[in-house]
Amino acid sequence: MKKAFTMIELIFVIVILGILAAVALPKFLGVAQQAHEGNLKAFVGTLNRTVGPTLWSKSISEGENGDISYLALDENNITTYVDLPKEIDTVDLSKCDDPDKNKVVIQIDEDVTGHDYVITCKDGNANGSPVFKLWKATNNNALSISDGAELNSSNASSNNVEEVNLTK
Repeated sequence: MKKAFTMIELIFVIVILGILAAVALPKFLGVAQQAHEGNLKAFVGTLNRTVGPTLWSKSISEGENGDISYLALDENNITTYVDLPKEIDTVDLSKCDDPDKNKVVIQIDEDVTGHDYVITCKDGNANGSPVFKLWKATNNNALSISDGAELNSSNASSNNVEEVNLTK
């Protein structure tokens, strides 16, 4: 007598595998998005902990009172201070010229991340280094702010934009 699986047993195995795939698939779909956002969070952390204070101290030593906009760093010459992740589209730190307002200085390539992000900067002054923040569009709406525009909590909510928590 031959020993083999019956058709019923094979159907049960296929059904169980289908159920497992249906449960696991949604968890894997968001992994790429989370990886890009994690990479951007790490980049902003590097800007705040290393690049910003370095540029700020250079500004102080050159008599610019902490203003980093005069350095006119873009995606070509900022690589002296930090390697740019593949998500970065354009960099223009010359727009980081106000210590009281978040201004958009780095655009993120939406084709790479699959989501709309920007990085803003509040310029340094004699008492502190510049501060960089990561923002993203919410509810699948595009960021409706122009290059160099101010971004703060009041106009962020009207633009369906939220600050990304870097400590998660």
